[in-house]
Amino acid sequence: MPFLQRPIFSLFRLWSIVTLPLYLASFHSVQSQTPVIIHGTPDWSEGKDIDRNVLFYEDKARNELTMNQVQRAKALRPYAEKRNERTTNSEVTVIRTWLKFNIQNTHPTDTAKMVFFMGAHAKGFLYQEEKLVYEGGLRFTPQGYVPHVNFLDFSIPPHSTHSYWLQVIDYEVSPMPILAQLHTRHTATRMFAVTEGYYKFLLLLMGILVGCLLFMTLYSLYHFWLTRDPIFGYYTLYAASAMVVAWLGAEGRFQLFYLTSLLKFDSTAEKGFDVISFNFLVPVFYILFVSKIAEIPKNFPNIWLVLKVFVGILICQQLLSMYQSYTREYFYSNTYYLNKNTVALASTCLLLYATIRSRSVIKVYLIAGILCFIVLVFAPLYLNFFTPNLSRRPDIEAVVNLTMFWVFLGLALEALFFAFALAYRNRLVEVEKNQMQVRYAEQLERQLEFRTKEVQAQSKILEEQHIRQLESNFEQKIAETEMTALRAQMNPHFIFNCLNSIKLYTLENDALTASEYLTKFSRLIRLVLENSRSEKVTLENELNTLELYIEMEAMRFKNKVKYHITVDEMIDPQYIEIPPLLLQPYVLARINAQRRRRNSNNSRRDARCCVCRYRNGICRRVALYFVSTAGYYHRRWRRACRFGRTEK
Repeated sequence: MPFLQRPIFSLFRLWSIVTLPLYLASFHSVQSQTPVIIHGTPDWSEGKDIDRNVLFYEDKARNELTMNQVQRAKALRPYAEKRNERTTNSEVTVIRTWLKFNIQNTHPTDTAKMVFFMGAHAKGFLYQEEKLVYEGGLRFTPQGYVPHVNFLDFSIPPHSTHSYWLQVIDYEVSPMPILAQLHTRHTATRMFAVTEGYYKFLLLLMGILVGCLLFMTLYSLYHFWLTRDPIFGYYTLYAASAMVVAWLGAEGRFQLFYLTSLLKFDSTAEKGFDVISFNFLVPVFYILFVSKIAEIPKNFPNIWLVLKVFVGILICQQLLSMYQSYTREYFYSNTYYLNKNTVALASTCLLLYATIRSRSVIKVYLIAGILCFIVLVFAPLYLNFFTPNLSRRPDIEAVVNLTMFWVFLGLALEALFFAFALAYRNRLVEVEKNQMQVRYAEQLERQLEFRTKEVQAQSKILEEQHIRQLESNFEQKIAETEMTALRAQMNPHFIFNCLNSIKLYTLENDALTASEYLTKFSRLIRLVLENSRSEKVTLENELNTLELYIEMEAMRFKNKVKYHITVDEMIDPQYIEIPPLLLQPYVLARINAQRRRRNSNNSRRDARCCVCRYRNGICRRVALYFVSTAGYYHRRWRRACRFGRTEK
């Protein structure tokens, strides 16, 4: 063990001997900072870089250090050791960097009017010794003689040397490096004019992008107002949010202060909005639009479930961003802000996967728009590339090195491809509508033809039914006529018998009986004729007719027919109606049955065989057979005569 410790101790002593002079040299250089010497207000043609005369200290504490605490820390380092903010991200959210430089004015009477250019940063506070002399930055409005918020104006009294402290504050991610340039008011104005001249092309391009987004927003809004199509509603929200983000970004870059002054942002207040970002609303409406137009909820329910979770996370991120912009309270670690676009990128990749797998005919436009969103929006945010002195064209370099421009270009191109998708979708809808109209017209023609045939068939059926109805009515009328004729006539055999009876009474000189019989016969004929004119008659009238008929039959058979008519007490003959001559056939059948039974008894009693003179002999049986056969045919003939037809 001792033999291992001795070489290690020797190496440590050798390292200390080598590094100690370097450390002492650096410490001496820090403590003995070289001042910038000027003789009054210098007559410079351009600004001077004073980075060799500047020391810096990066404040990474949770609580902001005061200038006295930074001075006591004695941790200032040369400006050359400062990290490149363009390519190296900070570990903390609120990035506070202190710069210290000394300026000596050797002129005995002239007060030097100088301007310090720090670059594009959120806030900058310039202290002379320990007194705040100027404040500027992107979250302030220009003051005094300076042409831009990134120029800090200060004065140096004659024949004096002053120490200046500059506190530069950036939030979340700072993509721009901190500069240390000293200018006069003339060179500052000239530099601003020349720089803004370089940015004319960039301003033109960003104005075109914002105008395109505004035009697509208004067009889709008008289309949504006309059609109430939810797809155009989502596209309107997406294009409007992208347009607002581009507008605010352009205002922040060129310090136009149109929308900012309208919303009255105040950066000096303890709480209140000094800037609002709607970056998280763009992917929210973007997800809703692509999901709706590609029918992802219907075709890919699992992917849609994940996308809904992403939408919820993005909305929470937007609310958190607005809360932090209002309260000015940020997370200490910069990890969240460096990866805050991860959810939007993951949702975009998931949308690209679902769109590629979908069977939508407009997915080519959707895929092109999503790829533009990924390549031109997310790639510059994560790569943060920087190409200085590009082809020695400052205007082109200003465009290429501005991350915001590529983001806006990606939003505009994506919105343009989505507009193409909507236009092609409208074309497909129109073609489908025309095809539906053609199919509907053909269907209407087929239905019309079918209905015509059906109406013709129904007309034919109705015509046949009408003919059958007419025939049925005609047959019913014939039957009624026949019934009326039957009612109008009585049994001819009965009439002949009545007339023969009257003749018999006349020949027998029985005038009284003949007169009585003739009177009843005439009454019966009259009642029958009267009843034949009506469909129904009262039961009392029918019973009177029936009684006359039975009395005449009884007189004809020498009062051998006995009858008795009984009516139930619950029946009122005066009000109950029945068809005429309804009861006569039953009574006639009963009388004929009694007569046949009586004639049969008489024939059995009186029929004797002419050969053997015996009643029960063979001849008698033959005679009875012929008598019964003759009676059967006689009854059939009587029945046929009663119903008005002759049996064949």
